[in-house]
Amino acid sequence: MAASELSEQIAVVRILQKGGIVFCAVPNGGKRRLHEARMLKASGTRAGVPDLLLFSVPDGADFCGVALEMKRADGRMSNLSKSQKEWIAKLEDCGWCCLVGFGARDALGKLRDLGYGI
Repeated sequence: MAASELSEQIAVVRILQKGGIVFCAVPNGGKRRLHEARMLKASGTRAGVPDLLLFSVPDGADFCGVALEMKRADGRMSNLSKSQKEWIAKLEDCGWCCLVGFGARDALGKLRDLGYGI
């Protein structure tokens, strides 16, 4: 059985922390009580924003940050929701590099390909 999306993201976060990368997680997932969901939406939470936003960029990068959407290792691009696809397009228009990581190994490999020394 493949590891959960959350466990794969936690593995990536550990490596990012060790590498001194400036990043944050976007806690969009999970079930919420109606009042809490309304408050989050009112305060700016948006469905589809990628799971991790990396603000540190490698020297010479032609992007201003990396938006990383995590999926399970056995996932597919077709698993992206409409709102996730829309956010990826919006962020790319703003100069971000957007990646979909299918498990921690894939995500970290893609980050290394961009020049991250992790």
